[in-house]
Amino acid sequence: MSAQKSSAERAMEGGHLKSWASIFLDYFDAKAQLMAAESREASGHFIGVLVLIGIILMLSLSSVLMYGACLLYLVSTFLGLAWGWSALICGGVLTLAAVASFILLRAKLRKPVFQISIKDLERDKEWLSQPKTKAP
Repeated sequence: MSAQKSSAERAMEGGHLKSWASIFLDYFDAKAQLMAAESREASGHFIGVLVLIGIILMLSLSSVLMYGACLLYLVSTFLGLAWGWSALICGGVLTLAAVASFILLRAKLRKPVFQISIKDLERDKEWLSQPKTKAP
């Protein structure tokens, strides 16, 4: 036999409480090391996703600002107004667009998203409330 025995082999030979405790501690140590490695990988992925979301938000904000400047230029050119009045008209148009988007979003959020799952849960709840044993 090898000079170095595992904690499981020692527990089988002697049957000592210390050996069994050692087995459980080795098991929990291995699980903790595995969880640490997995959490490092998951946190790296999560940080990458957060960076991408930040980049997308920054680019979206920049594009909205450019669209606003383009709208300001078009209003001032076509209506022949000073830039101040054009900016006021553009602000009103953008505010109306934001309010309309908010109303549409609110209407969509009022609808249940998982209708099938909700119906399944209701059927399961009804099934669980029924008596399980049959009366003779």
